[in-house]
Amino acid sequence: MRAWERLRLLYNVIMVFPGCAVLLRTLSLQDRITVQGDAAGPTYLIGHPLELVAVSLAFGLVANICFCLGPYAEFVITALGYPISGIRSRYFIFGIGMLISLGLVGLVWLYVDYVVVVPLMPAP
Repeated sequence: MRAWERLRLLYNVIMVFPGCAVLLRTLSLQDRITVQGDAAGPTYLIGHPLELVAVSLAFGLVANICFCLGPYAEFVITALGYPISGIRSRYFIFGIGMLISLGLVGLVWLYVDYVVVVPLMPAP
């Protein structure tokens, strides 16, 4: 478990940069396309900035909860008797989980760009 907690620190350090990049990209696109609303205030196409920060923090929390599957997966691999050592399986599982997490952040980036760009395209 101690080894996995060290890997959690590495995971969080690596994931904070793409996560912040997506959040900053979303907020910058939000500023460009904010529609001036009525007396109630501006209308945000993607969401209120505080809501976006809260969703980003929730995404990070869920990512850390999903990280807890790593030690469990290592235990299952070891218990089933696969011919891979604990350290090798640990880094393999960590790498696969990191790729899945980075892929999800990339999908969020694409979704944000899609939500912003498609409404701005002229109709045929």
